Amino acid sequence: MSYVYKEPKSFDFEDIDGHSGKFFGTSSKHTNHLIINCETHLSVWYTQTKVEFSYYILDGSGYFLVDNDKLEVDQGSLVVLPPGTKYTFSGKLKMLLINTQPWNEAQQIVEPRDVTA
Repeated sequence: MSYVYKEPKSFDFEDIDGHSGKFFGTSSKHTNHLIINCETHLSVWYTQTKVEFSYYILDGSGYFLVDNDKLEVDQGSLVVLPPGTKYTFSGKLKMLLINTQPWNEAQQIVEPRDVTA
């Protein structure tokens, strides 16, 4: 069993709704661990119905909109989003995402976001 993981060199998904991600590939049955990069903004609102998402800002700055509250974030910020929380984010951000329990697409509600307003 491995206990130490290095950041993957390549992305597992790129430019999905305005962000890219790298899975660490841990063997945990309880969590996922990813590096998330955002260059400008998400083009959607997300609501995770069964999964808690925790974003730790490794580099950059921006903001999260959480249930329409604008929350400024920068390096060292931790954003914890319990299940049922509607959110999106903007900025130039590199983040560590830890989600508890492992995520799957069926547990997510995606809604369009008007980024021109």
